This record gives sequence, structure tokens and C-alpha cells, in this order.
Amino acid sequence: MNEPEPIHVTIPGDALDPRERPPAPARVVVHYSPSLHPDDMVIGPGGIPMTSVSRTLIDLAEILDADELRECFANACDRGLLDPEELARARAAVEWRPSLGMLDAVIAEFMDEADM
Repeated sequence: MNEPEPIHVTIPGDALDPRERPPAPARVVVHYSPSLHPDDMVIGPGGIPMTSVSRTLIDLAEILDADELRECFANACDRGLLDPEELARARAAVEWRPSLGMLDAVIAEFMDEADM
């Protein structure tokens, strides 16, 4: 039987903070980052704050290759979750990341398709 994928949560803070933190529960991966802009957040089921689809796609560009990222964009598009204006705002807020060239290329592909 396959193990379920871990749940990733992001907590405001600095990953380099030397203070000791409690261990994460089993199958939970904790990421620390600066606080997100309110536009990058949505309230999910049960009132749980989550990153928006656009912000999630931008974050995924850091860990996926271009084909995998295209697959995620296609999935979001097929589900009606890809909002071009929200994506443009979220992308404009990203200052620098190694993946921006690939991300911008994938965004351009999907925005070209959305214009058709």
C-alpha cells in the first residue's frame, strides 16, 4: 500500500531562526517564510488559511521541472481555477527566484491559450 503524500504547511518565520521548535507531526513538512500578502491567501474548508492557486503555482516552480509545472497549470486550468488577473498580481509580487525564467515561460504558454 502506498503511503499518502505528506502535508506541507507554511508558518510565518525565518527558517534560519536558531530557536528550538517543536517537531512536526508525522507526515507534515513545515516550511518557514515571511508573512504572505493577503492576496496570496484564501480561506479553505474548515476556515483553514491556504495559499491561493496562483501563489501555489508560483511556489511549485521552485521544486518542479517545466513539464511538471505545465501539468499543474493544465490541471488548474481544467478545473477552472486559473485566474489570469490573480496570477499576474501574484507573479508581479515575486521579487527574485531561480525559477522565474521557467515560470514566466509556462505562464506565457497558458495565457496565450487563454486568449484564444
